[in-house]
Amino acid sequence: MTAIYVVTEDALSEAVIDRIIQFVGGDIEVVTRMRRNGIGYLKSKFPELVKLARSVPVLMLVDLDRKECAPSVLREWSQGSELPDGLLFRVAVHEVEAWLLADHEAFAEFARAPIGQLPANPDELDDPKKFLLNLIRRYARRPTKDSLLPRRGANSTVGIGYNNELIRFVKESWRPDRAAESSDSLARMIPRVRAL
Repeated sequence: MTAIYVVTEDALSEAVIDRIIQFVGGDIEVVTRMRRNGIGYLKSKFPELVKLARSVPVLMLVDLDRKECAPSVLREWSQGSELPDGLLFRVAVHEVEAWLLADHEAFAEFARAPIGQLPANPDELDDPKKFLLNLIRRYARRPTKDSLLPRRGANSTVGIGYNNELIRFVKESWRPDRAAESSDSLARMIPRVRAL
């Protein structure tokens, strides 16, 4: 049994990691989780995570957001220091929602959208979350819209049920193998997790 430590920005990213671990199979057990809304806290804890990764594998997933590229994020966080082999630092390009969109079959069914409306390469989208919400706004049934979309006049960019609905989608429908066919950043992550 390989015990690992999982570090993510939010509940949705954590659900995606759990689904990938389930998909690759093997004897991986998540013994501890660190999750915060946003990247600032994780960045402040990064030196401690590097030390931890020398004894326990640490699987860390962050969004690329507006950064130039995944290697630049790693360079920024590591400040040029060599990282231990036990640290699997992965970056979703541009954010984890791109990986959800990458499973065209499952997401088209979830959103009730024509499969041709899904992006061929969601990693190239500047704002995958916005794209996802626009698909929901245009095609989804009312209950899905009510959960994922913000109410009129709300300050939030997403609805109150955004994470819960998408986490349910990840657990019940999303397939990492299909999604990896359309997302390069996800395709690079799966073998790293499998190597554990």
